[in-house]
Amino acid sequence: MEGHRIIKAMRLYLGMSQREAAEKLGIYLSVYQKYENIPEYVMHASFSRVCRIMELLHLNPNKFFMERYELNDVGYEVAARGTTAPPKKEQIRRLRECCPVSYVRGVDKDTGEKILSSSLR
Repeated sequence: MEGHRIIKAMRLYLGMSQREAAEKLGIYLSVYQKYENIPEYVMHASFSRVCRIMELLHLNPNKFFMERYELNDVGYEVAARGTTAPPKKEQIRRLRECCPVSYVRGVDKDTGEKILSSSLR
């Protein structure tokens, strides 16, 4: 699961710094950074904390746990680069034009391709 990257991409999409996100959640910055930087770390958090993170990021916690969200090309560009540097101006512009996360509604039985939706709720 790419939960940590989804969290990072959505935070950037919403225009928040890590510090702002941590403050809104009432947690230490260092803890929040682990949610974005350590794969599977968020899956070890309490359910209530994950729900608060998802609410902040406008995502559905059930869909998150069921791995129904995935990064699209824009999301990979900003979240999967393996760096903590802030996104570049061009990446920010692209983020404002397109949500970095897609909802996987299902799989086409004939082709096996994922059916994606831009509606995250």
